[in-house]
Amino acid sequence: MKINIHLKDEHKEFLDQVINDHSLKNTESSIQSLVIEILENHEHENVFGEIRCIGGCFSTDDTISVELNDEHLSKMKEIFKKYEFENYDSEDEELSKIVRSIINYADQEVDLEKLFS
Repeated sequence: MKINIHLKDEHKEFLDQVINDHSLKNTESSIQSLVIEILENHEHENVFGEIRCIGGCFSTDDTISVELNDEHLSKMKEIFKKYEFENYDSEDEELSKIVRSIINYADQEVDLEKLFS
């Protein structure tokens, strides 16, 4: 299913750097890789239990359409309900918060060389 992910400038810059450093195809594929790796192989409490907001928490500067499978979308929806995130107006915005949290976690805690090798 395609969803529209709202990214902040710093998330877009991080993804652009990841694409460049690891010779990835595009932003969509980098988001897909991050979502799959973090949801399947990292403790959710470590990723979502800590506020990892950087920059303006409520701004959404850029949007990208990303195809994610139903299983990952369901996990993301469950995570949003489980953790104390602020309220958003749409499901895309809620799922975007999960993706931004994953990006922040990856930027702060993940060995990207291993993740994208």
